[in-house]
Amino acid sequence: MREYVRFSKNKTVHGLIGLILDVMDVALVTLFLIILLAIYVFHFASVQGDSMLPTLENGNHLLVNALDHNPECGDIVIINTEHAGLYNEDGSIYETEGLHKVIVKRVIAVAGQTVDMDFSRGIVYLNNWPLDEPYINSVTTAPAMDPAFEYPITIPEGYVFVMGDNRAVSMDSRYSDVGLVSLAQIKGQVILRLQPFGTVS
Repeated sequence: MREYVRFSKNKTVHGLIGLILDVMDVALVTLFLIILLAIYVFHFASVQGDSMLPTLENGNHLLVNALDHNPECGDIVIINTEHAGLYNEDGSIYETEGLHKVIVKRVIAVAGQTVDMDFSRGIVYLNNWPLDEPYINSVTTAPAMDPAFEYPITIPEGYVFVMGDNRAVSMDSRYSDVGLVSLAQIKGQVILRLQPFGTVS
C-alpha cells in the first residue's frame, strides 16, 4: 500500500513537471511568434504634426501593417519620402530628391486613376467625379510654392497620389518635394490608432 502511494505521488509530480514544461513550450513559441510579427508584419509609428487632423493628432501612436505595400484609395499609409516622382515634359516620370522624412498621408489615387483639382472651390476630382471627403479638416488649396503638377494628371503604374486630411498645412503630392509616391517608399498601412485607441478611416 505504501509503495502504491509513493508511486502515485511520484507520478503526480512528474505529471506536474510535464505540464509546466508544456506550458513553457507554448509560452516560448508564442513569444517567438509575437517577436516575428513585431519585426516583419506589424510596426509602430507616432504622428508628428497636424497634417492629418482631424483623423490623426500630433502624438498619436499607430499600429502599421508593414506587409501592405499596395494601398487602395482612402487608405492611410506611412511613407519614407526619399524620392519625389515628377513628370518630364514628354510625360515620362523621373525621380528627384524628396523630403527624406517619414510621413503619414491618405491615398487619394492609385495607378490608372486621374486626379484633378479645382482650387477655387477646394474640390478634388477623381476620374472626373468630385471626391467625397468627409475626413478633411480644410478645403484643398493650391501650393503656395513649388507645385508638383498641372492638373489633371493620370497616376502611372507603381505610384500613388497622397494628401493629408488637413490640406491647409499638409506637405503632400501637391508639392514637388513629395510628388508621386512610389510603392517602394510605402512602409505600410495604418490599421489602428493605439493611443488614444480607435480605428482610422
